[in-house]
Amino acid sequence: MAPSRRMVASAFLLLAILVATEMGTTKVAEARHCLSQSHRFKGMCVSSNNCANVCRTESFPDGECKSHGLERKCFCKKPCVNSQMAGEAILFSDDIIANILAWLPPKNAARMRLVCKQWHAVTSEHHFMHTNFSRSRDGHSVAGFFLSNELHKKFSYNPLRDSSATHPASPDLSFVPESGSTVPRKINVTSSCNGLLLCRRPMDSSVASGARWCCYYVCNPATKRFVEIPTPPDGRGRHLNLAYDPSRSPVYKVVALGLAGVHVYSSQARSWRAALRYERGSNPFAGIHHSRGVHWNGSLVWVTSRSRSLLRFAVDDGEGELSSLPMPPARHLQPENRWICGYLGVGESAGAGRGHLRMIGYTEEEKLAARFDVVGMAGDCREWRVLYRVDLTRMKELYPDIQRKTRKHHLIWPRRARLVDCLDLWPLHVAEHGSLLLFGIPGKIMAYGMEDQAISVVWKDAAPPQPRFFRYAWFDFYPYTAGLFAV
Repeated sequence: MAPSRRMVASAFLLLAILVATEMGTTKVAEARHCLSQSHRFKGMCVSSNNCANVCRTESFPDGECKSHGLERKCFCKKPCVNSQMAGEAILFSDDIIANILAWLPPKNAARMRLVCKQWHAVTSEHHFMHTNFSRSRDGHSVAGFFLSNELHKKFSYNPLRDSSATHPASPDLSFVPESGSTVPRKINVTSSCNGLLLCRRPMDSSVASGARWCCYYVCNPATKRFVEIPTPPDGRGRHLNLAYDPSRSPVYKVVALGLAGVHVYSSQARSWRAALRYERGSNPFAGIHHSRGVHWNGSLVWVTSRSRSLLRFAVDDGEGELSSLPMPPARHLQPENRWICGYLGVGESAGAGRGHLRMIGYTEEEKLAARFDVVGMAGDCREWRVLYRVDLTRMKELYPDIQRKTRKHHLIWPRRARLVDCLDLWPLHVAEHGSLLLFGIPGKIMAYGMEDQAISVVWKDAAPPQPRFFRYAWFDFYPYTAGLFAV
């Protein structure tokens, strides 16, 4: 879709305002007049008949005006007397253009690539894309979220707030075409990381094999670009996670956890390589919840089975190195009152620094009381600090149905079970740089303000699942913020 005249004119006006500090007030008034008459850029007509009132350098026959030493031309019906002012007004440096356009919402900045070759080159630089991404997130760590559930065939994008100003249209994945080998149904998100999505679509049973039963894609909804990822070498039992940190590198990676090893796909090499090998009977990743893996400090981090420890796999520096991270203080890890990790993520907070690891955990007693802590660990991996104390006891009054009885089976004798109290509430994401908690209850996603303790509904399912599914987070939650990054 081509940029509208109003959008282009607004960008031109911003350029004129910025250049005021370098050209002086009088010249800027003339520059703004010239820009207001402009329609196109670079190699095309850029001025109207009023150009003669602004240009003041040497004249050219037939009304051709050319700035000194620069590949710009404007063709006017009246001969130009001087082109110095036109050159200064229109031919801004790449740095000035980048600094202005980086303030636009990502989708609008993407449309600016159609204005001219210079703007296309400027907005395609990784430094510009990272700056634009950082500014678009200012004050809002997430714009919305994808909900995906292949069992119930549900998939949707949901804005966190009224974001029509910064994100004019909700992202969708309709731009990813269906190949002849895939099943004609909606594509599903399996991982999200800094504006990029890892998606998959099942293959048709007639062409699927044990090693290849679906197609994987890395895509950017803001730019509507995608790339199909080759099949990982390690068979059907794999789990894939996306790892991308634009502040470190323009290269993203996909980590595939297989039955006998880990393979890493690099967007730079466009191929898979073996990063870690292990025996099938000694899989260190057994029991992890792969969809809860987060990319933090150059590594992917997962919570291991029964929330006993954190498993860390190096993706950037020292690729393939496997290590563990300490859990929060040992008071949570008493055998008689086991601690459960309900959420693992990455965020920013004044209390724990930039890019820290964030966790929400609780004992069964704390979960039933709807009171728990949000803790964070800085990049030095030294200690956990309490960032917020959450009290959601009001939820039991507002939605009494979330309190119910459930059967708890014996660990050794599965047939032995007893009824215990259960609270159908689970944390999903900590947004707004730590000031907003998103959590789920049956059929709804709620928002809780850490500062003002306000509770609101941000999403409601028109057809919630049957009660037997209520105990679990029956959908996968993927936060999303638009960016211009290349795939």
